[in-house]
Amino acid sequence: MGRPGRLLAPLALGLGCAQEQNSVKQAEDSGEALEVCAAGGPTTTYVIQQLRFARNEGGVSWGSDLDGEVTPTGSTGGCGKPDLTDPEGRPGIDNAFAGLLPAIEQTEGAAISALLQDSIRAGELLLTFELLGLDDLENDACIDVQFGNASGSPLLGTDGELLAGQSYLRDPSVAPSRAEAVVVEGGRLIFRADFGIKLQILTAELDLLVTQGEARLDLAPDGSGATGHITGAVHIQTMLDEIDKHGIDQGLKDLIHTVLPAIADLKGPEGTCDHFSLAFEFDAVPAFYYLDDGLDAPTAD
Repeated sequence: MGRPGRLLAPLALGLGCAQEQNSVKQAEDSGEALEVCAAGGPTTTYVIQQLRFARNEGGVSWGSDLDGEVTPTGSTGGCGKPDLTDPEGRPGIDNAFAGLLPAIEQTEGAAISALLQDSIRAGELLLTFELLGLDDLENDACIDVQFGNASGSPLLGTDGELLAGQSYLRDPSVAPSRAEAVVVEGGRLIFRADFGIKLQILTAELDLLVTQGEARLDLAPDGSGATGHITGAVHIQTMLDEIDKHGIDQGLKDLIHTVLPAIADLKGPEGTCDHFSLAFEFDAVPAFYYLDDGLDAPTAD
């Protein structure tokens, strides 16, 4: 943690499974015990190769329905902020930060997206999904998912992206977290997650907690990779407090202070509209951990 340039890292992610129709179920629904989900099957690991902010393209964006409401324009529900639709036609998508991205990129924060990829290529941002006990990439009634950080100096292809099939060490500074009893249906798995985020804007590294989160993975049937998104809610005042700790360009700081409260689209624990939603898209490729048992990190001699 705290390495220069790190933009996104799970901090005590606290992943947990949720009851999601057609995607996440408790193992007991299929008569299996939670503790045997990972038994008898291999571990399949993916490392995120590309990470980018999900954008609003004419009201269409990847993301998730975090508040369970479909809010049309003019509605007082959903904090009065109209929801988006995802590219597959699902309504109710929450991704308010996408509306702020163009304004940030007109300022000195123009490199905010490029920094994500730079950190991945440099080995500073290596996020992994481990699918424990996965027997079938298409349909599996019970797996566990471990979300964590790797470390290493990745090899890059001629396209400048991480090569598939590399082995990594576990990042000892970040403990992986685990979601149990997740179902794979039609090559897709979805699970709820709270996670930490380190978002770098210029020279400022912001520590934020993302709550109400959800992650979705679509697995390629040939095992060549996975795509998906990670989405969640950020407390507005917490982000503003983080920004004020750093020497960010005053113009950008003023912009964020003005615009961020206006995009609040989610309610916090107190029932007030004081959170905003954001979403990241990702592409992932197969990877391995040294001593790849899906659980134990390598130890020094």
